[in-house]
Amino acid sequence: MAPETVAAASVVVVALVTTGPSYLALRRARGAAEAEGETTRTAVSDAITTAVARIEGRLDAVRDELRTDVGELRDWQTSHTAEHILHDHNRRHPPAN
Repeated sequence: MAPETVAAASVVVVALVTTGPSYLALRRARGAAEAEGETTRTAVSDAITTAVARIEGRLDAVRDELRTDVGELRDWQTSHTAEHILHDHNRRHPPAN
């Protein structure tokens, strides 16, 4: 082998020896980061699902309460209207004593 070839080969070997561990550590770190990212995505997704379920539950409770209130208001309004009809009828046709 020519001295230039030996020199080039030794440069390549030195480069592999010095950068090899860094490259392997980077690959391991990337794998760990991807796994941690997946864990984070799962946790955030679960938290959002829980929050949405709680909000939907609150909205359902408010909707039910409003339906009850509207029903009570309609009942009151019906009885109030009946009172006015009776007062108007008694005013036009007073009861005989």
